[in-house]
Amino acid sequence: MSALNTVRLCFSKTGRAKYISHLDLTRTMTRVIRRAGIPLWYTEGFNRHPYITFAAPLSLGYEGLRESMDLRLEEELPMEELVRRMNAAAPEGIRFLSAAPAVMKAGELTSARYRIAFAGESGGCGKALLERFLQQEAMPVEKRTKKGGVKTVDIRPHLENPVLDGEEAAAVLEVTLPCSSALTLNPSLLLTALQAFSGDNTLCCTVVRINLFGPDGRTFC
Repeated sequence: MSALNTVRLCFSKTGRAKYISHLDLTRTMTRVIRRAGIPLWYTEGFNRHPYITFAAPLSLGYEGLRESMDLRLEEELPMEELVRRMNAAAPEGIRFLSAAPAVMKAGELTSARYRIAFAGESGGCGKALLERFLQQEAMPVEKRTKKGGVKTVDIRPHLENPVLDGEEAAAVLEVTLPCSSALTLNPSLLLTALQAFSGDNTLCCTVVRINLFGPDGRTFC
């Protein structure tokens, strides 16, 4: 690896770390890099800042099993050493899994796989209800636009490979949703549609992003 090459770190963000916002995550990672003694590259100019970018920021309260962070190094550093140092300095809930030169660009992202696990008692959602929900031909929901407006989107055609598992009273749904510059669907829209279908606004669940994908189903990190 040559200096100033972009390196992609794959990490998990679970437990208490799921409550770290995207803005705070950037600050947290900057502190981790500093503590780990990583030779991070900073931009030129009067207001210098570190080169750190994240693909498809994770929503607050969601866990992520294979999130990605790109950074640039001023000096060569073995990938295994980079991961070891970062883990030694990382806070609870953040674990670095691998590091490699970044190949795929963030703009090439196409989709993300999620696991939605519903509570078993109050606020639960049964498999039978989810089966009926997924059999719908249309799932119209209101989605905010980049310009601050609201438009109605039918999310049903964009639900790829839904798989139901878990207990009858505590269902688990895995589904792939669009995650691209053209269209991104947050699982919250799916939950909004489910609440409207069931008439139950007390549904309780945990959301985990399993992975990010690019063209032809290639994993992002």
